[in-house]
Amino acid sequence: MDAKIIIVVAADQGLRRSVAFALEVEGHPTESYDTVQNAEASCQEALCTILDDEILKSETLAATRLLNNLGRRAILLVDGLSAPQPRANYTTLTKPFTGADLLGVINSVIEAAT
Repeated sequence: MDAKIIIVVAADQGLRRSVAFALEVEGHPTESYDTVQNAEASCQEALCTILDDEILKSETLAATRLLNNLGRRAILLVDGLSAPQPRANYTTLTKPFTGADLLGVINSVIEAAT
């Protein structure tokens, strides 16, 4: 696994495709998964992982554990209506967001990693 890959985890296929497309257009390779269980192994070696908050509803324990384990290498996509999650060291990005918003958060994660 190349440490430059960005993992996208979202139950919604349209969201996964949109986020992956926006990142790939900017030269960031991605891998997309529909469950935390399928993504977990890849997340450990990736540059960062983008996790949609809807996954927290279906895989609460696994998603929470993954967020805590990844810390600053995790980005949680949230809507303004979701119950706030106990804050670990991950970044949040509120939906709806623009490509520029997403890239700004990714660039912050990259800078923090170097």
